[in-house]
Amino acid sequence: MLAFSEATRIDCLNLCLADVLNQFRGLNNGGAHIVADVGHEQFSTKTLSAGFRKARKASGLTWERNPPPFHEIRSLAARLYSDEKGRDYAQKLLGHKSSEMTDKYRDVRGAEWAEIE
Repeated sequence: MLAFSEATRIDCLNLCLADVLNQFRGLNNGGAHIVADVGHEQFSTKTLSAGFRKARKASGLTWERNPPPFHEIRSLAARLYSDEKGRDYAQKLLGHKSSEMTDKYRDVRGAEWAEIE
């Protein structure tokens, strides 16, 4: 089980969880929850992915190609939080029991340039 403070922050994006939640509340009929009601419910991957698609569509953002799926955003978050707050923080944030699972999310699978100095 995970519990997040609305003060959870990612400095490189200058955002905290409260900022993001407020943006979605404004997009979604004055405050209804997009993914699910807050509470002690258990979510399946299918439920989270469907809720994410709905939120992504409601955002009004557009992409030249395919929009990013939920797990790609999780992967980006794992990399950003690892860089900013360390691997252990990212592992806790993603709710993984093993560092090996978090490392799968942190892997860019050849999608970034290797910099040679």
